[in-house]
Amino acid sequence: MKKFFLWLAGLIILLSIGLTIVFNLTPLPMISLARQVLFSVPTDTRKPEYTEGSVTVLTNKSYTGKYKQSTFDLYLPDIPLPNEPTIAWVHGGGYIGGDKLEEKEYATKLADNGYSVAVMNYELVPETTYPIPVRQVGEFIKHLEANQEVYGLSMVNLFIAGDSAGAQIASQFIAAQTNPAYGKQIQVEAVPTLKEIKGALLYCGPYNLIDIVEDSTSQIVSFSFDKIGWSYFDERNWENSEKAKLSVVPNYVNKDFPPTFITDGNTSSFEQQGREFASKLEEVGVPIKTRFFDSKEVETRHEYQFKLTTPPGKIAFEDTLNFLKAYQK
Repeated sequence: MKKFFLWLAGLIILLSIGLTIVFNLTPLPMISLARQVLFSVPTDTRKPEYTEGSVTVLTNKSYTGKYKQSTFDLYLPDIPLPNEPTIAWVHGGGYIGGDKLEEKEYATKLADNGYSVAVMNYELVPETTYPIPVRQVGEFIKHLEANQEVYGLSMVNLFIAGDSAGAQIASQFIAAQTNPAYGKQIQVEAVPTLKEIKGALLYCGPYNLIDIVEDSTSQIVSFSFDKIGWSYFDERNWENSEKAKLSVVPNYVNKDFPPTFITDGNTSSFEQQGREFASKLEEVGVPIKTRFFDSKEVETRHEYQFKLTTPPGKIAFEDTLNFLKAYQK
């Protein structure tokens, strides 16, 4: 029996060493595990077109043939608001998972309030690398603008939204449009026909991936984002790379960044980064609205805004409507 336990202990040690070696040779095992456990990709079984209350939904439309993941859903109100505002949304999922389907309830409710909402999919890590998802936002916007009459949209009052990783991707795209020098640095082209972005809606986003790895109090979060960043930026020591440094959006915003609404949960999320981004925008003269909750009064977790039946979720949705109303013209 003693020999068996010695053999078992030796096997465990060898397996631990083997796993350590594998995780240090490639980020793929960790990403595969995280995609299964944390950031799954749901299956969309909806019809190509259906109605839900006063909202017509068009699913899995294509916005470009350049990438495999390049579909979007469109939520159209039966009675749009007089100035016909449109919200283009980038979903979350830690860069490695998630899907536009996860915005279904939120987008439907926004459309029920008179807003046209278009939610995009994009290429995921490890099947893609930075800055492809950011460029895809541009492809998405160009498609919507070119097909306004086809879809019954107006892009005059355009808002861009994103949640979680989608908030970082969306904000980086906006920064590239409003700071041309920055756009050239990150090789994200300006959309020539995009005259003005009326506002940005950013929910629970990480705006500094380097700090998440270096400063997170959770070893699991730090380890996971280290592997995700390795694959996303395609560099083992990505934290020191120019690409990663350029992805820290707050460092590259200017007064031309549109009015912005930022919110985040106070537990297991990126609240501090949201607060810092809001402060930076205010510093450069951008109109900013925020919603953060005191952790002593209520716990709000990552993506809390999607829990529309909870008091914080209801407050955030009302904040969203108030912000949209204030900045559409």
